[in-house]
Amino acid sequence: MHLLSLGTLVGGIGLPLLIMRPPVPTLLAITVGNSLVLLALALFWQSVMRLYGHRLSPWALAAPPLLWLALCTTASFRRSFDLRVETAMVLVGLLVALPLRQLLRVPRETKSHQALIVVGSFHVACCGIRGALTAFPQLTGWQSVATTIIPFEMMSYVLLWPGLMLTLVAERAVLQARAMALQDDMTGVMNRRGFWQAAETLPRRGLLLFDIDHFKHINDTYGHASGDVVIRHFSRIATATLGKDAIFGRIGGEEFAAAFSGLSAGALHLHGEQVRLAFAEASRARHIEATVSVGLAAPTTLDLPLGDQMAIADWALYRAKRMGRNRVEGPPADGPAVPPAARAGAG
Repeated sequence: MHLLSLGTLVGGIGLPLLIMRPPVPTLLAITVGNSLVLLALALFWQSVMRLYGHRLSPWALAAPPLLWLALCTTASFRRSFDLRVETAMVLVGLLVALPLRQLLRVPRETKSHQALIVVGSFHVACCGIRGALTAFPQLTGWQSVATTIIPFEMMSYVLLWPGLMLTLVAERAVLQARAMALQDDMTGVMNRRGFWQAAETLPRRGLLLFDIDHFKHINDTYGHASGDVVIRHFSRIATATLGKDAIFGRIGGEEFAAAFSGLSAGALHLHGEQVRLAFAEASRARHIEATVSVGLAAPTTLDLPLGDQMAIADWALYRAKRMGRNRVEGPPADGPAVPPAARAGAG
């Protein structure tokens, strides 16, 4: 946030030069004061762009103040109050609209983000009003009001924007920390905690439980690095195959789970088959014999607690293992509503 700090400092120097006329010489206020304010706004703009991963543009920082200084070298520009005001409002409005555009393009995750949009929109509107008052002679009666208010509105912007930006940075850091706590480091999908939180309140929930077959053998034969590659490979295939409607996560080791809302047992079985076939085919292409067994738990009339439904899917997965692996199975039709939790010897 060095750009933000520098912008606040530069704006803190430039704005008093503009506001403190006539004690400050007019030429100094017009030339240096406005240039510093434009540089401050360019620094604010670039700080927003850097926050969202864009590269710093030296030209974007240098162009506004240099353009103003170049215009101030011409006598006609220095003599024309209206031309200076309209030019300043265009440049200021543009430098506020550009970071505002970036903020509008990304998800509004925090209150500070929304507040920045409000502050930026208000300032762009003020620039438009000030330019219109100068452009239309019939509105000259409001010129003195605008001349008095606009500098203080600009000061409020220079003070509010950095504070809100710092709050946004802190809030984004908290959100990123929370997201990382719910994300599996190896695959990038949700971890067990993240999956549980997302799936627990899903209405008419159906589950698929995946377990890569003979994973210990894969590790022993090809090495643990290859085992990690298989896990990541399965995660990518399952994510792409299941689509955006699935809540998908790695719940431990070589085991993954997917939750859907409102799908029938047949639809769940179809999703499981699609993942199973896609993974087996892709593994053969990589010259690794890796397959996956899948257990499903269909929605019930009254939604079961997630733990009970996971136990059903786990039982179904155990059946798939016992029946030869590399298949999709549900629980036995004549089994109890919630099966015993024990499962041993699967792999």
